[in-house]
Amino acid sequence: MISPTSPDPVGRTAGANSRPDRYGGAIALCALLLIIAMPFLALFAFDASSTMPGLLGACTIILGAGALGFYAMTGGRYWAIILTTTVIAVFVILFQSLVVSLFVAMDVQRVAGSVVAAIVVVITGYLMRLILQQTAPASLDRVLTGICIAFVTVGVLSILGIQPLKSDYSKPIFPFTEPSHFALSFSPFLIYQCVRSSLPVRLAWLAIALLLALLLQSLSLVVAVGLAAACCLSFSLLAGALVGLSAVIGYLDISYFTDRLDFSVNTTNVSTLVYIQGLELVEAGLRKTAGLGIGFQQLGVVPLNVPTSDLIYSINGDDANLRDGGFTAAKLIAELGFVGIGLIAVYLYALVKAVLALRALSSGLPGSAQERFALSVIAGLSIELFVRGGGYFTGTMVLMVPASLMALEHGYLRIRRAAVRRLLP
Repeated sequence: MISPTSPDPVGRTAGANSRPDRYGGAIALCALLLIIAMPFLALFAFDASSTMPGLLGACTIILGAGALGFYAMTGGRYWAIILTTTVIAVFVILFQSLVVSLFVAMDVQRVAGSVVAAIVVVITGYLMRLILQQTAPASLDRVLTGICIAFVTVGVLSILGIQPLKSDYSKPIFPFTEPSHFALSFSPFLIYQCVRSSLPVRLAWLAIALLLALLLQSLSLVVAVGLAAACCLSFSLLAGALVGLSAVIGYLDISYFTDRLDFSVNTTNVSTLVYIQGLELVEAGLRKTAGLGIGFQQLGVVPLNVPTSDLIYSINGDDANLRDGGFTAAKLIAELGFVGIGLIAVYLYALVKAVLALRALSSGLPGSAQERFALSVIAGLSIELFVRGGGYFTGTMVLMVPASLMALEHGYLRIRRAAVRRLLP
């Protein structure tokens, strides 16, 4: 229910602190920056093979900070839920891997290592929930606003060619190795700012983000701007914005973006081919294992031999995005089969509810910073799932744990019928 004072089952109020906010949001700021930046910083600065090492480093620091008493690691009512869910998920993954190993040759060590890493990530996600809940709403709002401004700043610096570290990547945005990774991490924070702000300010945020997307040449960020607009603008304003953009587009060179939307058989655009490869990997993975999936973290390990992979290799000289599937939904379904399809279906339901709730909040219904951010994370994950993924071990994936728990705890995905009627044209 959209209300900042909705009582939870033990009598606290949604967004209320479980202890005084001793550090004025500093712990939340540091934890969020670690979760967002370190996975990609490991790629940027140390040429790591994936985002996992950087994310595990961030998780270790957050766990250590809790052990040293910088935030309260106790008092969470949802530990039993997260523990039970994790045990069930590990059982399903291991059982599926055992069955799939009868059909394909799997890298068992990679499965085991990834499962352990995933458990660490889930525990850290639970602790992130405690950190966010212990932060005063006003402090959290300042933290999220500051991070959003930081995203814009690093985007501008990249456009100007100013980077603190040298990188072999073609279009780095420190600490992100490419514009799409920047867009994935920026999306929840952009949505939050647009929902919390007055109409002139949210229009300014949308305009700034769209300008960044054009100058950085990031289709993922263009989609993120569209999603943010859908979460915060009325239907009349959305229609007006589309008309205005249609009139302006004719004067701009948007060939970079249109090339990425060319899904014809003759396309040689690597970004488009990576997306097509993801769809082919889903089909091949389901067909090879009769719908079971090829196993957790087995993309790029179990040979699927899809035709687009050969074309990408002939153009690019490497197996671009073979392990992350191009977009995370493709990776989930190809690796987990029907289980992955079920997870995507559950998420799509939550996505619709989150967008409706965000529109209700942006239309004037009250809500806390925790509420807005949790819903923004749920909505923002759609870019990672369906547009451009970075694998399972990214900051957005970690933030989905506290976002989901807070939505469950306080009913953030439930809105009154009166609120729904306000959202209709």
